[in-house]
Amino acid sequence: MAQPPPTGPVGRRRRRAVTGRGTSACALALVLAASAGGLPSAAATATPPQTTVDPASAGVGQPLVVTLTGWPTGNVQLEICGNQARRGSVDCAAGAARQLYVPGPQPATGRLTLAAPPVACPCVIRSRLLDPGTPDSAAAAPVTSTVAIDITGLTAPVAPATTVPAQLRLENVTVAPADRDWSTLFALRGAVVLDVDVRNDGPSDINAPRLSLLTGRPEQATVIADAPEIAPLPAGQRRTLRIVVPLDGPLYGRYVVHGQFQVGVPGTAAAPGAAFVAEAEHYPWGWAAVAGGLILILLVRQFVGLARARRLSS
Repeated sequence: MAQPPPTGPVGRRRRRAVTGRGTSACALALVLAASAGGLPSAAATATPPQTTVDPASAGVGQPLVVTLTGWPTGNVQLEICGNQARRGSVDCAAGAARQLYVPGPQPATGRLTLAAPPVACPCVIRSRLLDPGTPDSAAAAPVTSTVAIDITGLTAPVAPATTVPAQLRLENVTVAPADRDWSTLFALRGAVVLDVDVRNDGPSDINAPRLSLLTGRPEQATVIADAPEIAPLPAGQRRTLRIVVPLDGPLYGRYVVHGQFQVGVPGTAAAPGAAFVAEAEHYPWGWAAVAGGLILILLVRQFVGLARARRLSS
């Protein structure tokens, strides 16, 4: 039979002891959980390296104060650039660049004299990490950071527009069988027929692709051949081009075709694209057939003549 819990002073002391032991156990469990990483912790946040400049608007020749915050240990190059440094160092005043050493996690401050960039604004101060001071510094921060600056009274040429070049890729070139007629059978004339698979791997359409062709004997392909007009090729599209290169007869042996595509973006000069070399053979099989027929006729006539001579002699 279960005994009822004691009452009075004895029961109160026993309950306080049990409660104290439970509180101690809970505290110990919390300590162990925290030491083992069992308690949730605040999410770690990483601030990317930043560059600030003071003043944000100045004229050429005036001093600037550049502050680097959150950069890893190492040498950082400071450059004054136009065109928002879209083309890299070619937009920056390389002769006025200065290096600033970042000794640790604290902000680093340096002075920079505002120089005129080679191209017009929008202008920036570009900070670029050169040699990290610790092995993992490069992975902890981006390579470059920029901050805008207004250069008053700047007279510099506008940077040329940058365009992404078209990318015409040659996938395959196949020599297709040419049409057969009497003139080709006797090699009085002929043609090299090519199936050329091309693909536009660039981000922009190729609106004016051109093709130049040379043909002739191997190592002597100097005859300019007329090339067909090519329709615009949209970005990411593939197309098979049927190219027929005529050859003047009489023909005998091997002939080659050299092809060179010219591609470009509207408003820019055409640039050399993919090139190919194809080879085909042409022989006057018709004449061989005629010669074989004549020989056969002569043999038949000779056989008939011999047979007639035997009958007469008998």
